[in-house]
Amino acid sequence: MHVMAEALWVACNNYQAMQEAHLYCLETAASPDIERLAFEREQRFADLQNHLTATAYRWQKATLEPALVHALQAHLTALQEGDVVLDERLQAYRVTLAQARAQIQHGQKVLVGYGSQVASQSLRVVDRSG
Repeated sequence: MHVMAEALWVACNNYQAMQEAHLYCLETAASPDIERLAFEREQRFADLQNHLTATAYRWQKATLEPALVHALQAHLTALQEGDVVLDERLQAYRVTLAQARAQIQHGQKVLVGYGSQVASQSLRVVDRSG
C-alpha cells in the first residue's frame, strides 16, 4: 500500500510542478502557447486521475494509516486550489487575447504582452486607420 501511496504522492508533486511552471509561463511569456499548456495539463491530470483511481481501489481492500490519508487529502486539496488559480490566469489570458483580436479586426494595432509591464499598465491601442 505504501508503494501506491508513494506513486500517488509523486503524481501529485508532478501535477503541482506543472501548475507552478504554467503560472510562471503565463506571468513571464509574451505569448504563451496555450495549446501546449492545455495538452500538458490534460496529460498530467489524466496521470493523476489514474493514480487516484488505482489507489482508491486498493484502499477499499486495505487498512490505511490515518496520517497518510490526511496528508494525501491535504495535498490534493492544495492541488485543487492551485488549479483554481491557474484556471483564473488562463481565463484572464484568453480574455486578453479576445480583446486584442477584436481590436485588430477593427483596424487597430495592439501592443500587449500578457504578464509583462505593458499588460499590467494597460492595453495600448494605436489607431492605424489614418
